[in-house]
Amino acid sequence: MFQLFDSHCHIHDIEFDADRDQVLARARAKQIGMIVIGTSLADSEGAIRFAESQPDVWATVGLHPEFLNPLYQQLNAGKELETSLNVEQLRQLIRSSKKVVAIGECGLDAYRLTDEERSIVIDQQEVMFRQQIDVALELDLPVVIHCREALLRLATILQSYDTQDRRVRGVVHSFTGTWDEAQPLLDLGMYIGINGIATFPLRKGQTIEQSLTRTIERMPLNRMLLETDAPYLAPIPFRGQRNEPGYVERVAEFVARARQTDLEGVAEVTTRNVREVFSV
Repeated sequence: MFQLFDSHCHIHDIEFDADRDQVLARARAKQIGMIVIGTSLADSEGAIRFAESQPDVWATVGLHPEFLNPLYQQLNAGKELETSLNVEQLRQLIRSSKKVVAIGECGLDAYRLTDEERSIVIDQQEVMFRQQIDVALELDLPVVIHCREALLRLATILQSYDTQDRRVRGVVHSFTGTWDEAQPLLDLGMYIGINGIATFPLRKGQTIEQSLTRTIERMPLNRMLLETDAPYLAPIPFRGQRNEPGYVERVAEFVARARQTDLEGVAEVTTRNVREVFSV
């Protein structure tokens, strides 16, 4: 039985090659289950191989929207980037293993896009996002959604699928928006992923009413997932260091304080939520 679940991490990443066994041991000592997230189809293959080698790890497959961002391509010049989706390969990867539990991470990423780039790149990202949603609906899988600075457009896209016959199901991971931005997603049946960003202090000019803490206080606990996004976004007091699945406990502690409830209740409900979303 798992006491907690890291619903979004990248411990198959090269960042953990030197001490992956120790990282896993620390998570297991706290009875933490894990889902490793594919960011490209090549990376997804690695996520599947890793998940199949571990009894308490599952995997997702998908193509990250950031690969289409000009700045990302400049910073990764010379590397082989997947800038279009091979839909049949995506299907084949999903069918290759029972450890595959979702499609993603996929979605929209407007971070650091210029006004000129935004209109072009977000349209391209939407096409790729919809391709992955279509496969998720076809195969009855949840979607792990990455969305930076495009939450309103995300809600509009998801609403376009919200019919009597079908509805996109899944999680908006690493959520950093306001309560007003969370509400439309919750109304569409989505879960919200909370990670170490929640423990960070307010940004310059941000009010408490605009904070992620307010969203955490107000949203139904039965629609919340906990995650680390390891190796990124380590919670306080580890901010700036490499993140790892064991630190999801710190996220749970923050949520419990924000909601003025006990850690055990937060752990129990959010772990049950992971089971419901991903059928693990």
